[in-house]
Amino acid sequence: MSGVLDLGLRWPWVLPAAVVLVVVLLAWWSRRGRDRGRSGDPVLLAHLDRLRRLPRYAGLVRRRVLVGAWVTAAALVTLAGVALVVARPTQVEVLPPDERSRDVMLCLDASTSMDDDNAAVVGAVRDVLDGLDGDRVGLTLWSGAAVTVVPLTGDLDYVREQLDRAQQAFEGGDERYFAGVQLSGGSSLIGDGVVSCARRFDLPTEERSRVVLLSSDNEPRGKSVYDLTAAAAFATERDVVVHAIGAPELGEGSAEERDRLGTLSTAVEATGGVVAVAGQDGSVDQIVARIDALEQQRVEEDPEPVRRDDPVPGALLAAAGVVLLGVGWGAQDVVRRPRRRGGAS
Repeated sequence: MSGVLDLGLRWPWVLPAAVVLVVVLLAWWSRRGRDRGRSGDPVLLAHLDRLRRLPRYAGLVRRRVLVGAWVTAAALVTLAGVALVVARPTQVEVLPPDERSRDVMLCLDASTSMDDDNAAVVGAVRDVLDGLDGDRVGLTLWSGAAVTVVPLTGDLDYVREQLDRAQQAFEGGDERYFAGVQLSGGSSLIGDGVVSCARRFDLPTEERSRVVLLSSDNEPRGKSVYDLTAAAAFATERDVVVHAIGAPELGEGSAEERDRLGTLSTAVEATGGVVAVAGQDGSVDQIVARIDALEQQRVEEDPEPVRRDDPVPGALLAAAGVVLLGVGWGAQDVVRRPRRRGGAS
């Protein structure tokens, strides 16, 4: 939870300056009253003692003194509120890390060598997606080239809809869905696919966990710009962790498949990720756990304090002073109003 760490003022000198101003104004007002009392011709009145002993006169004097004190106090409260706002009170808060701090790019191999396996792989990817909460997720298809189907978004329902479309396209052989990913220079170029997906992350200046969830059979055909080892190094330089879901055939155990799985595992583990084989029990849960562990590690870091302006106390104090001034001025009118014979003042 967030909490207030400290309170302070950006311009603390404003408050003592306001106090000095009040003292100067009071001294000037007092001197002005004395000078005005001594100026002009004196007025001679008789029987002042009797006048001052009248209950009506004593009551008016008391009311006038009380109203004057009320207006003075209200003016001081208003001035204090204004001075507090001008001094810009601040509070330093410790905010919890943003829970929506993980970016996950789903990176699906759309090559023809995956036609028989992609339905199972997409199902495993959906299982990973269902285990995530509060993340931004995107979807990129790749083979000879990479095409972004969904940029990073927090709308996971839309991502699921696109995965459903991808699964239907894989199962039905709808080539229109994969337009742009098949080039004559090669297919299933896994190194280039990883690099392309690693480049899809926006917000480069923010501290976020970035994960590429790769699906592939690691059976490249053609010459790529990056081999798998170089692609893993590229991802590591960008603080991108690569997890992989291998095609079910990689778990069948032939020498060639073990070699492809081993190469994939070595590259993925170099980034801090793990490899799961689609269809094997518990393999997807391991990927979800590793992604959650990345987030937990980030949350445990000490958050930085944030300083915010907080003008509300000063504004409320000034508003209260203005209300008190209004009440005082209204009371002054009542005191000055002449008393009608037979009626109340």
